[in-house]
Amino acid sequence: MPLRPPLWDQAYPSKTRLRLEVSMMLESVVEALLGQLGEGAFVGIYAKGSALKPWDSPLDYVPELSDLDVQLLLHDPDLLDDLERALAVQADLERRFFRRAPQPLHLPRPQIQVINRFLESPTFSPSPAPVVQTLLGKPYAEVHPLTDREAVREADRWGLLERAKPEDLRAFPLNFMDMPGKYLFHCLRQLTWRVGPTASRALSLLGYSFEEAWGHNRTHLIGRLEAAGQAGLAADYAGFYLCAWDFYRSGYADSDAARQAVRHGVRVLEAGRRLAQG
Repeated sequence: MPLRPPLWDQAYPSKTRLRLEVSMMLESVVEALLGQLGEGAFVGIYAKGSALKPWDSPLDYVPELSDLDVQLLLHDPDLLDDLERALAVQADLERRFFRRAPQPLHLPRPQIQVINRFLESPTFSPSPAPVVQTLLGKPYAEVHPLTDREAVREADRWGLLERAKPEDLRAFPLNFMDMPGKYLFHCLRQLTWRVGPTASRALSLLGYSFEEAWGHNRTHLIGRLEAAGQAGLAADYAGFYLCAWDFYRSGYADSDAARQAVRHGVRVLEAGRRLAQG
């Protein structure tokens, strides 16, 4: 039976409010960057990720676990290597956010990357241009154009293998064993950046186009995984995010939900590795 993601109903916090807070955080990040570094420091500023895609079900955004991705292309790629400058940006964006939202439902988590060096790597794949917001400067499609679809597919294979290396999988049990209660959130953070791209990478290897694999939210991706005969992977992928939601809704008190999310997440990585190995 096909997996039916839950409705975003009254059992969950207001989607409208959560999305407003994401927008407030994005505005705060950009203002802090420009205020601390100056507009002339940037070739471009770009925003992407699950926080900005459509939210068709709770799978598509988990408060404080899902990232708000902000990518920077700097004239000087070393500019933010300075600790005091980086902390000044962080303090500034925090102040700006709480001025906008004194009592937020959640604290959206920005993930800020300087992508200058990544652009030279064959394993750093572009995102479909329609799901990336160019906030300042040079258009994203010019900064990171799609020039070799087969190279992207091979990068996806590499990603599935690299994010589920046998030594990492073997290290998880001891890494997670001493993380009781609220500390289980750190376990989920160790997994989420590995789990998140797995569905897209898997669909890429299963023959889906770059746009189909990378241009949609998780609700859509799970349906595609099921259609491709990957029902187990789809169920664990959904389970990771739904159990993480249960952990969040409990005020990070429901340790069993977090442990179940960990189980689902590790199975996702293992399934992705098997698929990449062929």
